[in-house]
Amino acid sequence: MEKVSTMNSQGIKWTKVVESVTKRQINSLRNSLFKLNSGSVEYPRFHSQFGEDRYIYKNIDLPAKGVFVDVGAGHPTYLSNTYFFEKNGWTGICIDADPTQCELLQQERATVEWAAISSQEGKVEFAQSYFPSYSSTVEQAEKGYFRVPLKEVIKVPSYHLETILQKHRIGQIDLLDIDVEGSEIDVWKTLDYEKHKPKVVIIEYYTFGLDNDANRIKAFFEKLPYRLVHTTCTNFIFVNTSL
Repeated sequence: MEKVSTMNSQGIKWTKVVESVTKRQINSLRNSLFKLNSGSVEYPRFHSQFGEDRYIYKNIDLPAKGVFVDVGAGHPTYLSNTYFFEKNGWTGICIDADPTQCELLQQERATVEWAAISSQEGKVEFAQSYFPSYSSTVEQAEKGYFRVPLKEVIKVPSYHLETILQKHRIGQIDLLDIDVEGSEIDVWKTLDYEKHKPKVVIIEYYTFGLDNDANRIKAFFEKLPYRLVHTTCTNFIFVNTSL
């Protein structure tokens, strides 16, 4: 008999989910309170969950008007690692597989693609959650150690990241942000990184409910011309050492 996923059968303490969401809100508020006093930027408010945008702006030498690519962009402003940069004149693209998030993104962000990034182009099944931060492909969702309540399973278009970059004629990338609930390395492998040479990479290594990918991601990037310069509770920030 097929097992039915319930809170009791999985022994899930759903208070942890609530706590996780609450911590996100607290950290986002804390980071947003850090405003730049400098007149060098038009928009002084940060939005990242753990200060990733603030760290990059203050510690890494990047163009004043750079190019970003945000894979798994999520909400257009809340916990966004790229919104600060776009508001200050950067150009780029936000990519997300969740149609609800894409509708919000299209209202606030300049360029948006509704798509899942996958090694197989075509269509993939996407598990849309009532908690948008935990939405993912069905294949990835089944790897989690608990089941997030699903809104529905839908089919979404899937592409290599390279396909979307070519469509939008994106050359060198100054900031690449990848947050796809455990499939970060798979996304990277669909990118011609030698062509686009991302200067800074924000990559998620931990998602509540999934395994911690920290060691796997570190080992992967050790073989590439990238140096780990900053670690937060959920993300690594790597800098390209070949530029």
